[in-house]
Parts: sequence; C-alpha cells; structure tokens
Amino acid sequence: MSILPSIITHRSQSSLMMGIGSVLAGTACAALRGNTEILPATLCIAFVIFAQLSANFYYQYFDESNRCGNNIDLRIHTRFQDSGFPLLKEFSIGMLMLAVMTGMALAVMSGWWIIVIGAFLLISGWLACGGSLPLLRTPYGPICSFMLFGPVAVISTSMIQISHDSVERAAWYYVTPSIYMSVVIGLMCVNSTLMYGYSTFVRDLRNTKESFVTTFGRKATRFMFIANSLLYTGISIYMCLSLHLKLNGLDIMPAILCLIIDIYIWRKMRSLPRHQLNGLVDIANFNVLLMGLLSFLIFELTGEPDDSTLTFFGL
Repeated sequence: MSILPSIITHRSQSSLMMGIGSVLAGTACAALRGNTEILPATLCIAFVIFAQLSANFYYQYFDESNRCGNNIDLRIHTRFQDSGFPLLKEFSIGMLMLAVMTGMALAVMSGWWIIVIGAFLLISGWLACGGSLPLLRTPYGPICSFMLFGPVAVISTSMIQISHDSVERAAWYYVTPSIYMSVVIGLMCVNSTLMYGYSTFVRDLRNTKESFVTTFGRKATRFMFIANSLLYTGISIYMCLSLHLKLNGLDIMPAILCLIIDIYIWRKMRSLPRHQLNGLVDIANFNVLLMGLLSFLIFELTGEPDDSTLTFFGL
C-alpha cells in the first residue's frame, strides 16, 4: 500500500472535528470580549490537527505492535504486515514535529507559558496513547477527552488571543467565558468518546479492551450520554444569563441545537444495529464542531467590539 492511502486509512478524520470545535469555542470566548485574533486562532487549529494526527497514528502503532486486535478487526493488519505498519510510527513522529513547530510559533506570539502547556500535552498524549497501558484503553478514557479538548484546548486558545491585548490575561472578566465553555466542550467530547466506545462494544469485548462501555455496560453509557447532554446545555444557558450577554435567546441557540442532535443520537443508540453505529460517532464529533462554530459566529456578532492589535496587509 502506498503512503497516501496509508495516511487516509489511519488519520481518523472524524475525530479532528472535536479538536477544531474546541479551538473555535475558545475563539468564541475571545470574541465575546472583543479579542478575536485570526492568525493565532488559525495556528491553534493547525496545532490541534497535527497533535491529533500524531496521537491517532501512534494509537494505531501501539495496537499493531502489541497485537491488541483493533487493527486486525479493521483489516488493517493484513494490509500493513509486509511494509506498512512501521510507517505508522514515522507518521506519528512527523506530525508531532509539525505540532511542535506550530507550538513554538504560538509561544513566540504569546509567551513562555505556551511551552508549559505543550509539555503537559506531550505527557498527557503519551499517557493516553502509549506507555504500558494507554488511558484510552481503560475506563478513564473519557476523562482524557474532557481535559484535553475541554479546559486545555478551550482556555489556552482563548488566552492566546487575549494575550495580544493590553489587558491583564488573568483578569476574571476575560477568563470566565472560557471556563464555562471549556466544561461545555469537555462534556461534549466525553459524549463523543462514549459514543465511539459504544459503537465498538462487541469488538472491544472480543479483544478484552476495558473501555468505559465494556466496564459499566451499554445502559449506563446511554444514561451518561444523555446526562452529559442535559448538563452542558444547562451550563451554556447559565453562562449566557450570568454573564449578562446581549440577545440571550440567540446566544443559547447553539446549546439547544446540539442538545436536540444529542437526543437524536441517544434514541438511535437503542434502536440501530451495531454495524450502523459508526455513523452516530461522526454525528457526535460533528456536534462538537457545530457548537464551536455557531458559538464563534454568534459571539462575534453579539460580543464586544473587536479591538484586535494585529493587522494584515496594512489594513
């Protein structure tokens, strides 16, 4: 198999919507206070894409090198056993190098604290996808999704853009929106992780993988899914009310729409045959992207006037 089809097969492009949605949500929080910075936001999107690709490749490499069974069930092993699977580690390292380069550009623009965040992400990524027992192969996988895509991604993205203003970064007025939004996005990414484990329940049982779903069961997973959906919707509404945002009815629309989509997913989890559940995983991942995108568009319109200090092409 050539290199290009190898990349397409293993990149798990659907999961990239979670990372992009998290960055857009952080940008929405910056837009709410009039601190949208397009260039740093774009670099954050590039960074999260490279970092996720690196993690996805290494996750598949770990599966292949330890014969965990996931690649075999997906018929990846037979196609890669001759020459392809060593490329997975090389792809992972290559994407990691691109992520580091992008992160250094963000550090130059925003300060040394970005390096601390990068080091934390590197260690967290290793614990989640590598080591003797990757956390994503345990019932604690959803916690990794919550932390990395929630507080780390959302708050960091917002602070990177706010740091270009003359205001104090740590001022509660500027930090509060990203704290609320980080919990919302984190819970939505937990739902995406739960939905993925739900769709691979039979395969994980066959391969003795201890995911949240195989440990607590499908019924408990469905309950957790809908409970998370109701919780992040309530937090979104409370955020809009407590921050006294303009046009509260419009500001809460992303959460209401995403809740409706999650209710649809929850109902289909009970009725769809297991070979059709992969489509629900894509919908759950898209829901995170939708929340971030709609929040950015609405907060950009209803937030404070933009006072960006960066200019492009002399404008």
